[in-house]
Amino acid sequence: MSEEMPIGLTLAEKIVGLVLIIIGAIVTIYSIDPPAGDISHFAGIFVIVGVAVTVTGIFLLITKGE
Repeated sequence: MSEEMPIGLTLAEKIVGLVLIIIGAIVTIYSIDPPAGDISHFAGIFVIVGVAVTVTGIFLLITKGE
């Protein structure tokens, strides 16, 4: 009953996962030590969001599309 995913769709899933890992890592790195200012109070929220985006990217990269 199940049909195989087209190879292009699987490749797109892996590329999106890789992009999410890169974006999440950049957000996390720059949020750990923010510059002084008004936004530095919310650095913890951005670290959590960055880690969540990175974990989502890792999940997309390691899962097998079916």
